[in-house]
Amino acid sequence: MTTDSRATTEASATHERQTSLWHNHDFMALWTGETVSAVGSSMSFFVFPLVGYAITGSATQAALAGTAYSLGQVAVKLPAGAMVDRWRRETVMVGSNLLAAVLYASLVAAMVVGVLTLVQLVAVALLAGVVASFFGPAEQAAIRNVVPTEQLPTAFSQNQARQHAAALVGPPLGGLLYALTRWVPFVVDAASYLVSSIAITRIRTPLPAPDRGESVSSMSHDIIEGLRFLMSRDFYRAIVAFACVANFAGNLLFLVLTLKLLKAGVHPAAIGLIDTIAAVAGIAGSVAAPALIRRVPNGLLAIGLGLVLMVAVVPMAFTNDVILIGLLLAVATLGNPAANASVTSYLVATTPDHLQGRVHAALGFSAMALMPAGPVVGGALLQWWGGQRAMLAAAALIAVSVLPLLLSREVRMLPTPDRWVGADTSG
Repeated sequence: MTTDSRATTEASATHERQTSLWHNHDFMALWTGETVSAVGSSMSFFVFPLVGYAITGSATQAALAGTAYSLGQVAVKLPAGAMVDRWRRETVMVGSNLLAAVLYASLVAAMVVGVLTLVQLVAVALLAGVVASFFGPAEQAAIRNVVPTEQLPTAFSQNQARQHAAALVGPPLGGLLYALTRWVPFVVDAASYLVSSIAITRIRTPLPAPDRGESVSSMSHDIIEGLRFLMSRDFYRAIVAFACVANFAGNLLFLVLTLKLLKAGVHPAAIGLIDTIAAVAGIAGSVAAPALIRRVPNGLLAIGLGLVLMVAVVPMAFTNDVILIGLLLAVATLGNPAANASVTSYLVATTPDHLQGRVHAALGFSAMALMPAGPVVGGALLQWWGGQRAMLAAAALIAVSVLPLLLSREVRMLPTPDRWVGADTSG
């Protein structure tokens, strides 16, 4: 074979690997259904405080639904992951979607009759968070079943695009539907879960419960096994430490930024433009993510994400210009999909099948452990130090979050996916 023909053959093979995911019926069924559901969920999250405020007239009580959703996710994440590793993944995903559809339909029924209370609204949000804790690990495990290892980065990049697109489309669509009639967004969200359920049933690849051998263990043993596996390698420990501190800093940052701008007299609609700019940048970053993951050592992507975010936050502390802040945040957001998709892909590729649910849940729990404290600490720093110093404190926390990545040799040396040779998937 000549050099030219060999290069042509290799280029053709590379092109086939890069495009085959679009022809993967099972992944596209899962991704399309969940994209519809993600838009519906984004609408509901936007509408929850509006409905809460309409019921109570209190901004504080209106925020309870959002808090309840996060609490529901965190409270059951570890046992949910253990149970996902005992059941058929398809059953978990379809069942979770159907339960969510019933929950949101109950809000519609109560609103139509005129008997909706804050207690019901908060309870539905709490239970919806619980349901999401089951769906997430099951979906990640299912992706490993239907997507070849070399296509995992592209698959998770598309999931990142889904999240950013939902964040861009969901709130304005929810506001539009809420303006028509308050219960319409919840009707659409309930229907979106049904669409996702139907799409999942179209998956052809079997998604059975993982093979656990003959052993029967307790729930606590299963949870500890997942946590032990996550803490067993320097790479995973570094990612957990980074995610925990970075998510806390992010929650603190956005609350301080919003209140700082409000105190400066910036209109809330203008502040919302920052989220729009960031969402557009996230979609663009998701499109570029597969190419970045193929070309840039994946450990450097994770480290670079933290460093860029830290550098972008510092000038935000010294300006109230919404466009400038949005552009700085866009720069920080562009690399986020590639970093997240590469780390998630590596974790999925190197985790045994029977531990997928527990490890995903353990990572999610660890990453979210400090998040609820972010707004509280941010509010206190804003009151004590003022907006500028509070923003700089957020930048300092982000810098601290990057240290575990810089100190981890496994993170620094993580190559591109084509060199993930010898990944340990035994267990």
